[in-house]
Amino acid sequence: MSRVPTLPYTASNFPPQYGNALAGQHTLAITWPELVWAAISVGRAELLHLMRFGPFSAFEIVYRAALVFANLKERPDGNITRSEAYDGLDPSEKGAVSYFLGLTTAKLVADRLLSIPWLMHLDVYRQDLQPVLQHGETRPDLVGQTTAGQWVVIESKGRTNGRDARALERAKEQVEALVSVGGVAPVLRIALQAHFESGALNCTLDDPEERKSRRRLDIPLSRPKLFEGYYRPFREWLREAPATRRQTVKGRRYRVADFSDIDLSVGLDEGLLNDDPPAVADEGREHLAEEHRAFGRDGILVNVGELWTADNMRLEPKERRR
Repeated sequence: MSRVPTLPYTASNFPPQYGNALAGQHTLAITWPELVWAAISVGRAELLHLMRFGPFSAFEIVYRAALVFANLKERPDGNITRSEAYDGLDPSEKGAVSYFLGLTTAKLVADRLLSIPWLMHLDVYRQDLQPVLQHGETRPDLVGQTTAGQWVVIESKGRTNGRDARALERAKEQVEALVSVGGVAPVLRIALQAHFESGALNCTLDDPEERKSRRRLDIPLSRPKLFEGYYRPFREWLREAPATRRQTVKGRRYRVADFSDIDLSVGLDEGLLNDDPPAVADEGREHLAEEHRAFGRDGILVNVGELWTADNMRLEPKERRR
């Protein structure tokens, strides 16, 4: 059996009920399809906006998958490292890519370790939350729910090099500022940082003790509104995709469309295609990750082809072939 990619992580200050996996240093075995799934499914305003425009609706999915493909590679020891393309970027470009990798890592770790399949950037709801969210105000970027329906807030940071202690402290301040979502206190407020130690992608996550901040925010966001924003881009894209097909995985049926240029296909559980009623949590849905396929508990499916094999992903992007 071939070695799978790994993500070393360090977790601190999580309540004892979350077990040993959320205390100390560990290594998470992951797959390339999982990374693509996390990259395309973490909700951001750009995806929601772009999905409204018919023939351009697939661009953001392709863009996010391409960012993973172009900027990361697998080392012989299984660790994930920066590609030559990443290292060749100018500082501002590296900042944008590292921020994106922080969001992607947050989504992957949240689902795998904490059963948080739905994670959205608050900017998606900015129009609805304008009276609450002020420009430049201290607050976390991400809000989500566990499969049990509990709210969580996460602030993710990305760094091109080693762990940045000051940035992590800033993330703690941001998550501590949000005290409730829809009047309900989050079960977790997570400060997370994706960074490269000795060239290998690592993750640090902390659930800090609550401290009093200057302004204590309540975000008036509901569960149906979270789900509507999360699934709308995929629903609208699949409705307008020029060619879709049905795929059955583990007894579940998915509506799937292909991105042949990047050897990728993406699908959504058919039970989640309709706007009404809104999507509901399904604690029976499992997380699956294989070399060529991944789906999370959110019902989004990712298939990858030969371009994404372990042998290819150990090469620099310009050297990879089908």
